[in-house]
Amino acid sequence: MAHTSRPQRRTFDLRALVIDICRSLSRQMSSPSVELAIDIPPEQTITADGDMLRQAVANLVIHAIDTMPHGGSLVITSSAGPNTVDLEIADSGPGLPEVMQQPPAGELFQTSAGTIDFGLAVVCRIAQLHGGSVTAVNCPEGGAAFTLSIPRAMAMERAA
Repeated sequence: MAHTSRPQRRTFDLRALVIDICRSLSRQMSSPSVELAIDIPPEQTITADGDMLRQAVANLVIHAIDTMPHGGSLVITSSAGPNTVDLEIADSGPGLPEVMQQPPAGELFQTSAGTIDFGLAVVCRIAQLHGGSVTAVNCPEGGAAFTLSIPRAMAMERAA
């Protein structure tokens, strides 16, 4: 998929998309065991390019799984504010080095070994194409959380 194209926005069920992605990645989550919790309201919708969002969420879930080579927990939640729909993917892995937590806009995420995580770079690019953002923080109880924020349809119309 070309990530330089303009997003083809449509409104769809965010929970159904996340469940479908997690089902497609169930093999990666089963060995070693990753405990999955999805806390997205059934009526939660998002207006975005479905294919791009699918790739961004899959990349975040795969990144979380990869940080937990001995298993752990993966929690996916969402919230809708007046201007954005926020999707958070949190893991119980080792957390993020400081350099990965808040990369400057447009810069690629670097791992602690200094290598570029292209999956996360793709997530950032998809967020930017939607007028949104990605933030990454360490969780107080351990692990890391990535939040993908996509502007709501009404906010997009006001910005146009």
